[in-house]
Amino acid sequence: MPVILGIGALHTVRSYLENPIEHQTVVFWEPHHEIYELTEFQKEINSLEERFQSKGIHLFLVVGTDPKWSNLIEKIKNFPEFAGSLQSKWSLYTSPSYERNFPELIKVCQTNFQSQFSPGDLNKNTIQHFSKLWTHNYLKNRTRLFFNDTSIQWFQSFSGKNIPILFLGASPGLEIDLPRIKKDRNHFLIFASDTSIGYLLPNGVIPDFVVSFDSGRGTTYHLLLDLPKQIPIITWLGGSSYIFELTNPKILVNTGHPLDQITQHLFLNQLGKTWPHYSNPSLNLLGMVLSITDSIEDRQFFVSGVSFLAERGKSHCKGTGYERYYLPDTNRKKSLEATTKRLYSGDRKGKNQIAWNALNQKQSLPGFQFLSEDKEISFPFNYDKINSLQSFQGFPPSIADLAKWADQDHSSIIHKKTLNTWLRFSLS
Repeated sequence: MPVILGIGALHTVRSYLENPIEHQTVVFWEPHHEIYELTEFQKEINSLEERFQSKGIHLFLVVGTDPKWSNLIEKIKNFPEFAGSLQSKWSLYTSPSYERNFPELIKVCQTNFQSQFSPGDLNKNTIQHFSKLWTHNYLKNRTRLFFNDTSIQWFQSFSGKNIPILFLGASPGLEIDLPRIKKDRNHFLIFASDTSIGYLLPNGVIPDFVVSFDSGRGTTYHLLLDLPKQIPIITWLGGSSYIFELTNPKILVNTGHPLDQITQHLFLNQLGKTWPHYSNPSLNLLGMVLSITDSIEDRQFFVSGVSFLAERGKSHCKGTGYERYYLPDTNRKKSLEATTKRLYSGDRKGKNQIAWNALNQKQSLPGFQFLSEDKEISFPFNYDKINSLQSFQGFPPSIADLAKWADQDHSSIIHKKTLNTWLRFSLS
């Protein structure tokens, strides 16, 4: 459902009259009171509403920087074509002239719009898009654990005191911080995102842990390099299946996914093992590392390569694997930068803004410091980063029980064909 912001976009509103089949409802949002109070503006809107009505389209005008969206939603829900429910995705389109002339006003409007629609919609859309992939990977990876000659540990916590932690993302800023990272490398317990590993290893930075939770096939491209076999990978059973083909030690985190909850229950009730759940409000790797290291006392947490913004014309640092991943989409007229522009831009939008807001809520997550902003860091002399990991080994007692519980209690997240295949090859 399009929401058009700014009088400069009235020509866009008029264009919907030419394609009445594509949209049943169009919302026009004018935040500037000096405009929406003009008599000429109100006449124009009334004229457009009549023309839209003649084409069978509903046009709504909302005004002010923070309109009452709940009232608008109730109005739209009452239309017969929506049958009492509103399943449409709301998309905000901003007038370029407003972006130039009223940048602060636009920022306020975008923030209010996102707070009303984006978090729930994004989370819901993500779950709908990935739920079957998560489950498919979970079942496949869980069975593969029996055949892969690798160390599997179920993560409990990190312990210790005064351990400086460094999380490395893959924004272009990582390239700027590289000399300092190499200089102070031995002072940090380094957690590297899977996206950054292709830049770090060729430049001589060997992290203590690689963190990978994305289930998509793009994860494979990040790891198409000679990854040292001794580096543990912190992941979850619903992660990329390619990770479970590697011989690196795996450290499995309880994400709270329904199948993780069932596995946690089986561990506790049948083996007496505690597998704690770690929440991640930001839905981001940095947020996960913040969460799993929270038990370290007097922790110093530093970050590099995290911005959720395009920098110096690039969305990511070199060597991420996106060069290969997007190769089929690039050509003489469409560069890699143009192709990856949708990932990050000059402004944080959508899920990137949500992640950034969640990470900066001090009351819900412990804080962090950007490595580039700390000129001098006082490192402790005595700390044990090697023995700080607390985990246990072993397997849940029964795959068949896990499948049965999943079928009965969480059938909406498992495709019947996938479940039946998993049960057929169950090793219980």
